[in-house]
Amino acid sequence: MLQFAYCVYKYRMKNLVFLFLLVFSAQILGQGLQFKFNQDINVSNAKGILKNPWAGGLNAAQFTQIDLNGDGIEDVLVFDRTNQKIFTYINKSIIGGAIALAYDPMYEKNFPLIENWLIVCDFDGDKRKDLFTSTSAGVKVYRNVSNGSNIKFEVVSEALFSEGFSGKINLYVAASDIPAIGDLDGDGDIDILSFEPAGHYLEYHKNMSVEKTGQMGLQFQKVGDCWGNFIHNDCRDILFGVPCNASGNSSIASNSILSPIQTMHTGNSLSLLDLNKDGIKDLLFGHVTCSNLVYLPNTGSLNQANFLKAEFDYPIKNPVSVPSFAAAFPLDLNGDGQMELLTSTNVADNGGYIQDFQNSVSLFQFEKGDWVLKSKNYLQSEMIDVGEGASCVWWDGDQDGDLDLYVGNAGIRGPTGVRATIYYFENAGTSLRPELIFKTDDFGGLSKLIQGTDIQLSLADLVSSGRRQLIISIQTFLGPEIRYCTSNISEIKQYKLAGLSSGDRPLFMDWNQDGLLDLLVLEKSGRIRSYDNSFSKTLSADWGGLSKKADWVLQSFALADVDLDGQLEFMGIDKLGRLHVGILDPKTSFIQWRSDPNLESFNFGQKATVSASDWNQDGLMDISVGLATGGVQLLQNKFMSELSTNIENSSLQIWPNPGKEYVQIMTNENGTYELIDITGKKLIANVQIEKLYSARLDISQIPRGIYFIKFTSSKNQISLKKLVLD
Repeated sequence: MLQFAYCVYKYRMKNLVFLFLLVFSAQILGQGLQFKFNQDINVSNAKGILKNPWAGGLNAAQFTQIDLNGDGIEDVLVFDRTNQKIFTYINKSIIGGAIALAYDPMYEKNFPLIENWLIVCDFDGDKRKDLFTSTSAGVKVYRNVSNGSNIKFEVVSEALFSEGFSGKINLYVAASDIPAIGDLDGDGDIDILSFEPAGHYLEYHKNMSVEKTGQMGLQFQKVGDCWGNFIHNDCRDILFGVPCNASGNSSIASNSILSPIQTMHTGNSLSLLDLNKDGIKDLLFGHVTCSNLVYLPNTGSLNQANFLKAEFDYPIKNPVSVPSFAAAFPLDLNGDGQMELLTSTNVADNGGYIQDFQNSVSLFQFEKGDWVLKSKNYLQSEMIDVGEGASCVWWDGDQDGDLDLYVGNAGIRGPTGVRATIYYFENAGTSLRPELIFKTDDFGGLSKLIQGTDIQLSLADLVSSGRRQLIISIQTFLGPEIRYCTSNISEIKQYKLAGLSSGDRPLFMDWNQDGLLDLLVLEKSGRIRSYDNSFSKTLSADWGGLSKKADWVLQSFALADVDLDGQLEFMGIDKLGRLHVGILDPKTSFIQWRSDPNLESFNFGQKATVSASDWNQDGLMDISVGLATGGVQLLQNKFMSELSTNIENSSLQIWPNPGKEYVQIMTNENGTYELIDITGKKLIANVQIEKLYSARLDISQIPRGIYFIKFTSSKNQISLKKLVLD
């Protein structure tokens, strides 16, 4: 009787354990993925700790001010034209003192997608600044409907119109331009200046809302043929004294006829400047083919602008000089009533690699009646900024047990031409609390080995050593080339891989989880090719069916088990910079896409690249993103898992246990593991496993029963855990 009771008790306990594991597994699968921006890792260089290391870099930056957190202080919006992305900075400046901007990405998700240019102005008089941005040959407007720090915008006009000489017309702004928006006539509402289609003279669109309705709004009327009585022909050629009063002015028409010395295409940046605060707006502008910033003082009145001269190199003592297309943004950053002047280039891309995108933002302060240059790399010097086209991975290259950061770039022009390099930041902290120190901007002397551009970094065990190597894909004149490195002190070797075309991006990954390394190649079109284990035969020309996605096109991707359920997640960033995550079926390559507002709210701008690494060594794979603007941003995996909690105190974790088709194994040290039956026989022996890198063990062909996983660390410490195959 006692034996029977014991058997019943044992049976019930076994089922309770099974039920617990079933519920635990269901909880893992049922939880939504949670990622959060992380800026906690300190980064330093020879000058000290960087203030905003994870701000993402800057290339062609446009600046404006808006209250983001509802504290009544104007914060700073930065829009970068090269990747069409907004960056949000909280203003922590001391009034009248030092300027201090702290990058805070939490507000970025509340802004709509912006194209080409961004200006903020309060058009309706509700004390909240609204958004003006580019649309097809015109201006799109979003009303600010924020409540305190809850930032929110709604479309109020898909395209503005203006009353012309023959009825309403589209208020034209070329996509390449930045218009000027502000109160030009002193009546309290906002007016708009923009260059006409040929790019020679300014059209003035006066806001008539107050006159017609008694309220501020968006009713515009084109006034005269031009504004300010001048015609812009070339970088240093402006014709003054051209009357703009009457419709159909023949002088405007004749002077706008193109001649060999005149500008042949559009591309103008405008900004308004009122240093003496008399309400009469002066002009700053640059042109796409010009390196200089031009200043035009307004000698007219509120009702009639008039320009008689130009300063072609402004400011006089430290003139702005960029390879092309200067743009200026006067702002009062520290609230002292005096303007600061921020300048940058306004190019959409770095054709010919002529721009220095590590030193493309200058800061001037107005002191004793003149502009004083304070910085040639404002904000950029406070962050990781490798120029442009950042691609990043975390890798224990020095083999000290923690992960270091490696960031490749698209290339920088130097004495020997354009050459891409890898920046190396050593982890001088601990595995759980990284602290990075900049070591070199040319890891392994790569730029001396090969002249190439557009580096893409990844990790894989190409040489079957049991440890992943740093994989470097680089574009050359002869097409893509693959290089790899086994450690910080090892030479960078070439890996021969045939069949790649220009722009192809290879990723080596055991995506079908059969224990063998596979090859996936991302094409420019966003389609992925898959190969067999020899990397020579194409298995699928449209792996994952990415070409069938109608609403987005893939730019970059990574594969990792981010929720520790034994299945790989596909993490892709599309051409616009949005994050997409799906669950990969290893047998069919079918991707089941997750619909998750938390994931979809992230936007990293165009041409971003993604990688997966457990950079804080908590047992969960995190996301690292390299931005086109040359910086890096981190998303920490906040998935709640007992497994990742236990791994800190336990050298060996196995799940699910009992297992059926596969089990996952994770260790907190590098080493090897073995599968042993109850007689001590080794069924699987000496399998290399990396620290905190989840390994999948196929047990589908092993008889059911009780086994043991034996883990031997690199320090020769042994751990043993029972594994039940059910």
